[in-house]
Amino acid sequence: MGAVRFRDSMTGRIVRGIVIVVSAVLMIVPAYINYELGIAGTTGPKIGFEPVVSMGITLELFAIAIVLFIVAVGPEKFKPKGQAQ
Repeated sequence: MGAVRFRDSMTGRIVRGIVIVVSAVLMIVPAYINYELGIAGTTGPKIGFEPVVSMGITLELFAIAIVLFIVAVGPEKFKPKGQAQ
């Protein structure tokens, strides 16, 4: 009865919140940087990355962010609920 899981403790909730914020940043910031610096534009790269490399980095960070989000929220949130009888 007295055993509290880390996930349910206050520290666990804070860590989960931080991980969700980090995953949101990893989803949004690389695409914004690509847009602002014109890396993926037709004018050519401004910071030395080829467009393919830049978009590859963006997609990798997005995939890492999705995995972090699923780990933070918990896979049980994504499972279908049982049918009511």
